[in-house]
Amino acid sequence: MKARILATLDEGTYNGGNMGDDHPIMWCHEFDGGRSWYFAGGHTRESFTEPLVLDAILGGIRWAAREPNKADQAP
Repeated sequence: MKARILATLDEGTYNGGNMGDDHPIMWCHEFDGGRSWYFAGGHTRESFTEPLVLDAILGGIRWAAREPNKADQAP
């Protein structure tokens, strides 16, 4: 599987990170005619009031569903 990394996490913003500079938190890929998208955000109730989080979630759903006007764009 070759995933397209869409966002990474800066581990300098919290304690305990051990992945270094390569800490993906959002990615997508196509496989065998299907699409898969992953987003590691949204762990708190407050996350769902953040426009960037909501845009990321909606973009991922639209991309995975092949929404006609977004089909060629990754989230």
